[in-house]
Amino acid sequence: MVGCGSVDEGLTLQYVTARVIVLASPDEGTEKAYVSSLKNAALALKTKHFEHYKGPFQVWNVSRPRHDLTRCLAVENSGWPPRLAPPLDRLCSLCKQFEQWLTLNNNNVIVIHCKGHVSRAAMVLSAFMHYNAICSNDEPVEDRFDIKRFSEKYIGANGQPSHKRYINYFSSLLSGKVRVNPAPVYLHRIAVSHLNGRILSLKIYERMKPVYQSLPT
Repeated sequence: MVGCGSVDEGLTLQYVTARVIVLASPDEGTEKAYVSSLKNAALALKTKHFEHYKGPFQVWNVSRPRHDLTRCLAVENSGWPPRLAPPLDRLCSLCKQFEQWLTLNNNNVIVIHCKGHVSRAAMVLSAFMHYNAICSNDEPVEDRFDIKRFSEKYIGANGQPSHKRYINYFSSLLSGKVRVNPAPVYLHRIAVSHLNGRILSLKIYERMKPVYQSLPT
């Protein structure tokens, strides 16, 4: 990992590699801190990657769209609802976009923005690491190590199981170990045990939209 630089108390610029940057605001960060630090973060990116001729950058937002973000930076919105894993086709699309941008010019830089837990950026970069290892041989070994270390830090032992599972799905699809089944799958029953004394509510999503929510029991 190249380094980490703080921009005010809201957003943080973290150089995962020399050409991969994560721009993140923590869960516990306030909205006021985020807004006040956004302009400073945008200025830091533009100063280092334009005025210093280190190459242009492109920003991908993997959180919900924000008007204040798009006013300060040119952004590609590729987020998904909170607490959910992203669609596999979106991960694939992001990986292709990253690869195209980085190979377009040796000085190009990708910036991944996420408001909230950094696991979103870590999951996207983990998918890109698998994609690059299987589909391309241009990524330096040390860069892959830095991306892997960053990803494991945020989706490792304490990460969401769905995030880890989707990364495994994605890697298996790329390698040909599994194939997408075009036949529909029907959910008939959910069995949950060992939740004595707890209130349980289930929400089911289809194509990133909630289609059912049970009453608390």
